[in-house]
Amino acid sequence: MTDSNDHKKLTGLTLDRWEILDRIGEGGMSEVYRARHVIMNKFGAVKFLKADLSQDETAVKRFQQEAMTSGSLAHPNVVQVYDCGASEQGFYLILEFLEGLSLEDLLIERADADEEGIGRLSIDEAIPIFIKVCQGLAHAHSRGIVHRDLKPSNIMILRQNNDVKIVDFGIAKFMMTAGRELNSLTKTGEVFGSPLYMSPEQCRGRQLDGRADIYSLGCLMYEAVTGRKLMAGRNPTEVMLKHVEKIPDLTALESLNHVGAPLLHAIVARCLEKEPESRFADVEELIAALEEVPLTTSSKKPTAARANQVEQSGFSIMTPLLVLAALVTVLLMGVAVFALWPVPKIPEHQLKLKDPQPLLTYTYRPRLFDARRKKELLEVQPTLDFLRGGVKEPSPENLLKICRLNLNCADIKYADQRYEKAGKDFADVLDDLKKYKDVKIGVDVLDKLDKTVSDGTRLVASERQGNIELSLKANLGAVAAYRAAQRNSQPRDSATDSFNNDMREVLHDAEDALNDVHIEKYGDPIVLNDLLTVFIVHMEDNHELEKARRYLERNLSVEFLQRLADRRRNISSSELEQDVHGNKLEEISKRANLADLYRIAEKFDIEDPYLEPLEYMQNEPQIEKALLSRLRFRHGLYLLEREKGDYFRQAAAEFERALPGLTGSEKTACASYAYEAKKHYDWFGSLLFRFHNGI
Repeated sequence: MTDSNDHKKLTGLTLDRWEILDRIGEGGMSEVYRARHVIMNKFGAVKFLKADLSQDETAVKRFQQEAMTSGSLAHPNVVQVYDCGASEQGFYLILEFLEGLSLEDLLIERADADEEGIGRLSIDEAIPIFIKVCQGLAHAHSRGIVHRDLKPSNIMILRQNNDVKIVDFGIAKFMMTAGRELNSLTKTGEVFGSPLYMSPEQCRGRQLDGRADIYSLGCLMYEAVTGRKLMAGRNPTEVMLKHVEKIPDLTALESLNHVGAPLLHAIVARCLEKEPESRFADVEELIAALEEVPLTTSSKKPTAARANQVEQSGFSIMTPLLVLAALVTVLLMGVAVFALWPVPKIPEHQLKLKDPQPLLTYTYRPRLFDARRKKELLEVQPTLDFLRGGVKEPSPENLLKICRLNLNCADIKYADQRYEKAGKDFADVLDDLKKYKDVKIGVDVLDKLDKTVSDGTRLVASERQGNIELSLKANLGAVAAYRAAQRNSQPRDSATDSFNNDMREVLHDAEDALNDVHIEKYGDPIVLNDLLTVFIVHMEDNHELEKARRYLERNLSVEFLQRLADRRRNISSSELEQDVHGNKLEEISKRANLADLYRIAEKFDIEDPYLEPLEYMQNEPQIEKALLSRLRFRHGLYLLEREKGDYFRQAAAEFERALPGLTGSEKTACASYAYEAKKHYDWFGSLLFRFHNGI
């Protein structure tokens, strides 16, 4: 490899049809040369990785990543990469040759010319520059790329036409898609970037999206118009801590003598919010805000001499026909501008579109006892070791008594809202069943202890029927109790780790039970249905949606629903017999929830899953109007995302049916989506809809 300081040796070399002319710059990792294509006679820039970094795997990969990220972008405000490769002289990129100044150089140039040594731009100069920067970033973000290193030296202002280019995507990062990083050299927890312009989440080494670049833009805009760094410190660590903790002082923006200063102040303040959710949702929204900033620069007015020339030319008096033509032109332009004006976007995270609707719930119903019986059971519980028979295995009858006693005591504590203690009692039952796994509690033991004969309520029976029934009830109670304890903040701070470990073990036991073939075959379908429900609810609460979808598909399978219906018919309880309507509502809610999980997972290879639950719900008086409207909104999204044929018309119809029952940001977003769907099949109708709904 050629020594990076001996650049004269490179001058005159031809590299893949590019003749290297002269050295034009140097950075921390690379050297840049001006070059000319020997056939097309156009200029380019060749960027060499420094020789002393050629053996650094991370540096080489980062150099390659710049080629990959920049090469995937094609936008007037992003530097173009023509080619990349390796030669005897080192790894290289061939880029578009930019003649001009970086924003950093421009600010330094202004500082040198200023009596106070402050380099800054006027608001009139800065706004057009940053709108173009935003347009380039919007293109990168639409390709899933976050720049992560926006700073003055990475913004080029071209000399020929004052155009703007974003450069140096060397540490850019592909954003998350469908739960995975498409490609990245960095892992969560690592920190890269320039501390003066890094977002709080970047300083913390957290996962980034386009809103991190928006924070950096806030820092840049502040510096460009005030000539001051937003955050200064003695070292990079101090600066990063300020980004994380300190509220920025933006009073310098208020002192700017410009009509647009107050609005720019508000824009920069929003860019610099500590939480990404509080910033502009995306760069397009920031562009729209910047375009609202009033500028004082205007074209020169015609001189008096010029006015006389116009009068003498005979065009100073317009005929009625010309007036009419002008009005028609203005009207058509107005319609065109209205049609092309961007629709306001509501951030997906604000609408919670990644949370399935309707939200499933589950309520555990503990067995209730009178005061005397509660006292008896709680007093007997400490004597369980005697029933276990010391170190020996208890008899099937005694194991059944032990487990039932613990289940009853757990129900008592659950009803008294001592959820954590109830959870431990349910878990004790599971521990006993695992410890004495060779003790079989058959139907004969159950009937003997209950002093009954088989009443036909068991559809099938196993030689371990008692073990299966006890395991199902204990798993159901344990998951429900630990969830209730978590919601009610019952674990003490000192015991939080222990509680979390216990909860993980309980969930693991529950999943094992749900996947046990014997439990699936011999378990009571009613209890199994409850266990599936509470487990699915917990998965959705923790955003494990793929797992929730798998278990919900099983819960709604034809085979399981048939077993559940048969079991319910065989039970003599009038309460259960009278709850047919409630059971149907539960099934329909689950089907609607599953349909929304399909939408989130972008599973379009099945028959429309929303049709059955929506048809049932629209005729069901107990269904809230808001819930039905939210579900119609989600159904519209499901149809719209298919992006073909008659689905646009169907999607628009669902959005319009959803609108009356929605409020706030959901209603705004629904109207916008309806407009977007209508544009695909009825352009004029979409304009009328937009006008009518104030979009």
